[in-house]
Amino acid sequence: MTDPPDREIFGRDREISELLALLTDTATLGVVLSGGPGIGKTRLARAVASAYASASGAETIGFDGSAYEDPGAALIRLVARLRERPRAARDGGPGGVGAPPLILVEGLAAANHGGVRAAVARAGVRLIVTAREPLAAATAASSAGFSARTVGPLPVPFDCSALDLDGMCRIPSVRLYVASLHALNPAFRVQHDNQEAVARTCAELRGIPGALVLAARIAALEGPEVLWAALDGRFDPGPEGPAGAGGDSGSLARLLDAYGGPAPATPSPRAAATDPDTSVRARRHPELDDAERRLLACSRLFSGGAGPEALRRIADIPLNAFPAALETLLGRHLLNVSALPSGRLDGFTRTRLHIPFEPSVPTAGPDSAPAHDNPRLSHARYYAELARTAARRIAEGDQYAGITAFRSEERNIRCALDTLIGVGAADEAIALVDHARTYWYASGAPFTWAERLTALPETPADTPRRTRLNLLLAEAAIRAGEPEAALALLGQADADRAGVVGRAERGDAAADDAEEALLASRLLHLRGIAEAPHRPGEALAALHTAVAGHRSHIGDGHALHRVMLDASLAEFLHGSPAKAMALAVEALSGATRRRDALVSGTALLQLSVFAAARGREAEADGYFDRAVAGLRTLGAPAVLGALLSVLGTPLLPRTTARAADVVRCLGACHAARGAGGLLDEPGYPDFTVGRLEGHIRRHLGERGFLAALSDGAGTPLPDLVKEFAARCGRLRPAPDPDPGRNPNVTRNPNVTRAPLMSATSDRDAATAPNRSLATARPEPRASAKLRPRPDRTAHPYAGPPDADGPALPPAPGCGGPLPGDPLTPRQSQVSALITLGLSNKQIARRLQISEWTVVNHIRETMRKLGCSSRVEIANWVHHTTDVSALTPSAPAPTRVPAPAPG
Repeated sequence: MTDPPDREIFGRDREISELLALLTDTATLGVVLSGGPGIGKTRLARAVASAYASASGAETIGFDGSAYEDPGAALIRLVARLRERPRAARDGGPGGVGAPPLILVEGLAAANHGGVRAAVARAGVRLIVTAREPLAAATAASSAGFSARTVGPLPVPFDCSALDLDGMCRIPSVRLYVASLHALNPAFRVQHDNQEAVARTCAELRGIPGALVLAARIAALEGPEVLWAALDGRFDPGPEGPAGAGGDSGSLARLLDAYGGPAPATPSPRAAATDPDTSVRARRHPELDDAERRLLACSRLFSGGAGPEALRRIADIPLNAFPAALETLLGRHLLNVSALPSGRLDGFTRTRLHIPFEPSVPTAGPDSAPAHDNPRLSHARYYAELARTAARRIAEGDQYAGITAFRSEERNIRCALDTLIGVGAADEAIALVDHARTYWYASGAPFTWAERLTALPETPADTPRRTRLNLLLAEAAIRAGEPEAALALLGQADADRAGVVGRAERGDAAADDAEEALLASRLLHLRGIAEAPHRPGEALAALHTAVAGHRSHIGDGHALHRVMLDASLAEFLHGSPAKAMALAVEALSGATRRRDALVSGTALLQLSVFAAARGREAEADGYFDRAVAGLRTLGAPAVLGALLSVLGTPLLPRTTARAADVVRCLGACHAARGAGGLLDEPGYPDFTVGRLEGHIRRHLGERGFLAALSDGAGTPLPDLVKEFAARCGRLRPAPDPDPGRNPNVTRNPNVTRAPLMSATSDRDAATAPNRSLATARPEPRASAKLRPRPDRTAHPYAGPPDADGPALPPAPGCGGPLPGDPLTPRQSQVSALITLGLSNKQIARRLQISEWTVVNHIRETMRKLGCSSRVEIANWVHHTTDVSALTPSAPAPTRVPAPAPG
């Protein structure tokens, strides 16, 4: 493909200006531009020479050192001939007193710089030299009196969103890629459906112009989506081709070999033979030794590059031989290095190795395979171990290292999963996906890998492997909004687990009690989430049983607190807000002790929702600010993951409405990133928003997706949380019967009153020890006007109506009894004692009944009156009843006889 001269100079304006200023400085003899193959140093040098000639009118002369046996001597002879010319013919400008001529030198190695400085100084000319070895070029330039500059890659997109398609297209690497693609395919346009493929291709190629031009040649004929699918897989997947990448045609190595040959308009044979950037460059390299060949062969196993530790261990290179072999490959540009993060078994490092984006290099001989038999299986098991250690770090508190390691190696881990499935290593594959769940929860990434496990061979129905597989598939179905499919899988898992337990009881097989207990708790957890949208009562019971089961297993506090947060949110949506608050506070307390920023941030977000539902905006903002402050230290993916676990919870029905909330959250997060925003810009390409947009788009359709995304971009993140609370919460602000008075201070010092701040149905008030947190920083209200309990069928997440039908509008004061359903005498007495400020325990003692009976009476009274708090009950009693007539006198204490023995 023939490239116009200006095709690869997008985004180089600042560099051209700086280099032009150096060349016009009389103290500078010349400039040396260094960089790897395809970085664009020759194009940049030509652009600078053109700008120099336009600005000064001076002559520019090209010099190709590859055409001479001794390039240094040939350059000195050229400079001497220029010196012999008359000054008027040599210098540009009017009268021959302008800038000196500029020589553009290509293919001059550092060893050929001797004597050039003296010749250039005597002739009064300027040089701009291109070199491939940065360190050697810098040393030679300083010794020759030249200024050295390293040419870097073009800026790349770090994320993408349909909200800013034009902004993405202005990024220099994208401009170059699209312009090169458009030259071959004039009908191509960047649109929302191919935006992610274009952006991630430019980021994957790290903004290297030569790689972008070659990639555009492939994309113009195969399509940008096909190219990205190949980039997203292994470099060389073998004869079978990568899973889902289209077989032979989707193999990256095969695409490069097919499209990376000589272009239709080829240079001269001599230039092609000496061009340092041609596909046959490997012929100039001397024979590699055994360690170098093994490193080069194993580097083709990785997707998106690898860390030095992974390459060394999989290639089975001794530690003392690894540095020299790696330096050789880097020096010959057979491998490239970048500052992108890469995972390690003990965390991560900011060094990553990449194969150049060019046709295959035939340097690996028959002895290039590692010492072990199957390097691909070694690759799979290394990354399975990395996934395990990263998940453990996320669960145990070193969460930034765990998330970064998993995120940087996500593609290699996925390739490892494909390998394990291909060789039939079912237990290892299931364990890898199980470890990946921790990362998906932390980052909000789509839960899609579980579907790959369906390719595993069939197993007997009562094996633990089948149970674990069904649990993973059920969890994926829940996250995808398919609770019916999840419940069917959970039913199979329950039956399989019961079979294992039954066989163990008969002595036919052994059962691990701890593992069985954890599987049972996990099954109940998933069943509770799946049933919550339509059977909230059964769901709450299952979730609380799951919490109790996880409590009994000491060690996995991260999993316990996540189950508690799901139970808390389910209570808020379908049950007791007081219980919801208590569970969230308990999870927050435990996570804070464990330094678990992920769970702490999610718990604070839930508390923000609960406070917003009570109408306490200042308190809600405080919780939200604390949540984001803790989560943003882990990166934007952690903030987004926590937000989606609340706003996009599968505890709510109607997948379309949930998807709209998720898209609005993505829009708000995209708008909040950047300087002065709530979220920091990423330090490297992470595509947090772009990947989720592509996954969720299909749930809404293009028009609905773009509408929800635009709506979210115009809504601050704290307001999204408050809107969610207003739509989905059953909590309402508790009216203050005496505005301006602290409701926690009693009027009569002789009467002990319970704080009248609970805005909840108090069926679980006796077990809510953390009410003080919910009532912190009370805000005086201007009015004590009561609001009616809303009809649950009115908001967008309404599930099946309550069995007793929707609540009726309240009568003046607080709703009044429902028609034909008056309070019983005992309920009237309990209501009167609530009015006096007595606690549940005090009411129980006064009436000589159990405390749980009091709670049941309060719950039934609230249902009949249409109230949502003890305060509303008290207000109703004050407006409709003579309290003294209902209040029973305190009975004399009596001794309860002990039961007879037997």
